[in-house]
Amino acid sequence: MGTELDFGPFLALSEDARAALAARARSVRAARSEHVLRAGDEPDAAIAILAGRVRVTDPDGTLLTTMAAPGLVGELAVLEGRRRSADVVALEPLRALRIDAEELRAVVAAQPDFARTLQAFADARRANTFLRRHGPFADLPSDEIERLAAKLRPVRFRAGDELVRQGEHGDDVFLLREGEVDAVRRDGATDRVLNHLGPGSLIGEIAVLTGSPRTATVRAATDVDALVIPGEDVRAIVKRHRRLLDRVSSVMQARHSPRRTGEHWVEPAPDDPSAVILHDPGRATYLRLDHQALAIYRDLDGERTVRDLALRHFERTGTLDPQAVLATVAALQVAGFATAPRVATDAPDGRVLRVVDAVVAPRMEMRDADGAATTLHRLARPLFSRAGGIGATVLGAVGLASAIPIFRTASPTDFGPGGIVVAFLGLLLAGIGHEAAHAVAAKAEGSRIGRAGIGLFWFTPVVYVDTSSTWAIPRSARIRVNAAGPLFNFALAGLLGLLARLAEGTAQDVLVWLALTNVLLVIFNLSPLLEFDGYYVLSDWTDTNGLRKKAMRFVFHDLADRPRRPASRAEGALLVYTAGAVLYVIAMSIVSLAGVPRAVEALLPSAVAGAARSAVAVGAGVVLAALLVLPFITEAIDARRRPAPAAEGLHVEPLEHRVSKSDLSAAFGVKTGTVDIRPPSELRGA
Repeated sequence: MGTELDFGPFLALSEDARAALAARARSVRAARSEHVLRAGDEPDAAIAILAGRVRVTDPDGTLLTTMAAPGLVGELAVLEGRRRSADVVALEPLRALRIDAEELRAVVAAQPDFARTLQAFADARRANTFLRRHGPFADLPSDEIERLAAKLRPVRFRAGDELVRQGEHGDDVFLLREGEVDAVRRDGATDRVLNHLGPGSLIGEIAVLTGSPRTATVRAATDVDALVIPGEDVRAIVKRHRRLLDRVSSVMQARHSPRRTGEHWVEPAPDDPSAVILHDPGRATYLRLDHQALAIYRDLDGERTVRDLALRHFERTGTLDPQAVLATVAALQVAGFATAPRVATDAPDGRVLRVVDAVVAPRMEMRDADGAATTLHRLARPLFSRAGGIGATVLGAVGLASAIPIFRTASPTDFGPGGIVVAFLGLLLAGIGHEAAHAVAAKAEGSRIGRAGIGLFWFTPVVYVDTSSTWAIPRSARIRVNAAGPLFNFALAGLLGLLARLAEGTAQDVLVWLALTNVLLVIFNLSPLLEFDGYYVLSDWTDTNGLRKKAMRFVFHDLADRPRRPASRAEGALLVYTAGAVLYVIAMSIVSLAGVPRAVEALLPSAVAGAARSAVAVGAGVVLAALLVLPFITEAIDARRRPAPAAEGLHVEPLEHRVSKSDLSAAFGVKTGTVDIRPPSELRGA
């Protein structure tokens, strides 16, 4: 036949017992917006909702949940014998049964199965309510909280009990409901208190999310009620919800004790006596720090939390600025100079990445090209001097001037298949010479050379050399290093022009074409709107590290949010630079749409039909134009999202990773900003 209480925990009662309980209950109704239960009232009854919906809120109005019939509310206060902690308001006309508190307690006492079921129901309700009110999970969607609450297990600890122990591996997270705990770390024979935590605190999340051993012992300072969350459920939720990941990461960062990641070099910053250069020789990574930030770096011993580091900074300087200290530590962590708590992820298969390397980024590379650069410098030392620079300039000017009378418009397609091969090899040798010039110039200025190589990057030939170590030399020397590559191409163009004067026929056309191509390489390499040599020369000349990023952020973030006139000449220069970059993208897109189709049609075999020929040619132009525009749009979006510079008072500035590269498609560089040419397997986690 059934009864009105055929739902939820009441199903643990027999049908007769349910019928008897329903008969003793009092039928009640509530109009829309009428209070069914009020926070602070005595727990005199539980309400079984038979029809309608209710809203459950904190006394301050914070929504905890909405509930539709059939449902049970008010039972927690009855079972615990405490005043009600939430308001229950009808969202629509409501029909319910009011079960007297004494009647409900009598049934619980007489029916053990019902008591256990109702207790489990109450525990789940209590966990659900607590998750919505406290801790990092409060902002999760309602369905996610309900799923998580169903998996929680209540646990109690007496004062002095250990929730987790330092050094052990564990896969449970504890969410404190009541009571207080101390997080302590064993230092030799003594325990050092790191933190004192209370209700709503999350315990053990670092080990569960990073896969590392417990970093501290957490001991109950009072009797503690907590909820145990299985680690696999925490990891799954964190992966699904980015905001929760950010919140948990902030908690982990606050409790983490960062340490230096290895032996790093500290050198005086050229042109700036108030700063130093922090260098990781294994990764060619550089930071410019002021001396206060350097002191924080030296404090990273794996024993001090960010709070401890802020207090140390206060003791040294008299300035209490925890946000600036946190920003400094974060910058050191991002650059890889300090450890950071990182959420463990499912790493891609290394074998797959090596296959991807072989397909999209095959290369021949020297991990440490300093020895080869030293040998070249020993052989070519006289050329890398003031006299050598003047001689190269004269050779380029005279040679190109001599080729003017024999100039004629030519293309590799005019020379047949063999001409294309010669053109490719000529450009390849020009790129190798260009990068070798950078390397030798860096050695001439006293710098080291990192990696160097030749290969393909997304099917585009590229020659590259890492000259990041030039951050440790004065700006004027860096400018000479960056100018060495274009000067080599200019001199080579002049030499090819002189040889063209001596040649005839096809050989002369090929030499003239190669000479003009080297001139174009000089022009594009010196353009400050592309992140090649000219950009770095301009950055050094203006003493602006990260010129492009700063310009893009100023225009697309600062001015876009608050339009105004530039407040200084520096801001005006950033605006002019960004405007030039925009015009460059527009101009090159027009060139792509107008010129590429003609070039593609000339290269396609005659067997390709007229309509298909035009479609392929136009498609190539559109694709190349899109490859110019879309990355620039991405840069602008990134600039809007990029965080603001660190707080005043502490200076930590990542220095650009300077890898000089001769991309043989530089004339139509598909990205006007710096392209990271590392293979996919090395970009994992970067």
